[in-house]
Amino acid sequence: MNYFFITGTSRGIGKAIAEELLKNKKNYVYGISRYNNIDHKNYEHIKLDLNELDDVKKFTFPKVSEPKKVVLINNAGVLGHVIQVGYLEHERIIQSYKINLISPVMLTNQFIHQYQDEQCEKMIINTSSGAADHTIPSWSTYCSTKAGLEMFARVIDDEQKDKKEYPFKVFSIAPGVVDTEMQDEIREVDPENFRELDRFIELKKNNQLMDPTQVARRFADVINNPQDYKEIVMDLRYI
Repeated sequence: MNYFFITGTSRGIGKAIAEELLKNKKNYVYGISRYNNIDHKNYEHIKLDLNELDDVKKFTFPKVSEPKKVVLINNAGVLGHVIQVGYLEHERIIQSYKINLISPVMLTNQFIHQYQDEQCEKMIINTSSGAADHTIPSWSTYCSTKAGLEMFARVIDDEQKDKKEYPFKVFSIAPGVVDTEMQDEIREVDPENFRELDRFIELKKNNQLMDPTQVARRFADVINNPQDYKEIVMDLRYI
């Protein structure tokens, strides 16, 4: 059996990835989120709020039976406070860092610790963003947390080069601009706080947003054919 742990499966990309993987009866998916919106015999919901670090500290990955593959997909994320630095609310800064960076780092650390001795294919995939590499005004916490998670993936990859057998393969995947609730949130931002608002409104108006199911199929291809992807950091728009 292939075992997948996916954060943020209640909606958007995370839900689409889970549903895509569940098409294969040899896959078992654990969805890590606050709410459960998936009903499938090979799906198990784990209620966990990544904003609650004490709960994340206590979380442990389960033992799995004769795994062929174990995969962690750090997908959950929040846009955060869209406003220029100097006007950010401190609590929203903290929330963004907890959900987008600190909790994924903690989960990844525990994942590697739990499964490092398993003799099977092992993989970690982070849902990244073009914002990890390009500045977007008023997105300071989103850009910086995605950049931090991307560097974290690079360090893991460097560490795993020392492992002769069954290393953890790591990918940081930017899916492009996807038609999710986060995009809805962006389009509702006060234009005085976000000078690029019109660009995101036009993307929706011109049907330039990717469907989450398309993204899920691309993620599944990376999972099923990792040997075809040589780079750690990828942008699905350009591969």
